[in-house]
Amino acid sequence: MMRWAMPAVLGIALLMTSWSAVALVASSVCSREESPGAIEADPDRVQAELDGRSFRQFDPDRDADERKGVVLDFSDGVTLWAQYAEDGHVVSEWEVRASTYRVESRGEEVTITFVDPSACRQFPEECSACVDTSSVSISIRNVFDADGIRFRIDDPDGVLTSPFPVFGSWTSFEEDEYLE
Repeated sequence: MMRWAMPAVLGIALLMTSWSAVALVASSVCSREESPGAIEADPDRVQAELDGRSFRQFDPDRDADERKGVVLDFSDGVTLWAQYAEDGHVVSEWEVRASTYRVESRGEEVTITFVDPSACRQFPEECSACVDTSSVSISIRNVFDADGIRFRIDDPDGVLTSPFPVFGSWTSFEEDEYLE
């Protein structure tokens, strides 16, 4: 009797262990909550989230006599604008704009790439298409988290000159209405 009982007991124990492992895996997969910044690589969802929004950062503030300002605007495609002022007067101002953009997604990070971008400088001398900005992009973390959204301006070829503060680290911008 012991001869057949031992393999039966071992077989039941092995079966129970296998089902426990399956149940544990299924439980962890099903109970995992999506974090606010988690992204399924869906460009339409990302564009819908950004559409009509404008983000800005001024250092030290918007009305300071000496200031740097950057605006990311998603009202009509994507616009990246920057300005530097001294003594209350604009010294340098640039704008990179595209009516459409491509969205690439890696986990909680999204990269916005300008499609057929145009760049212009208003100050110190006005010029259009004077800089090739095809390598410029904007990286965004936590795009679906209004309180945790962060930006980084990517300029691997160093084409954006002053006043563009090219952020090598993640920076938070205030969300605001579009500033004309």
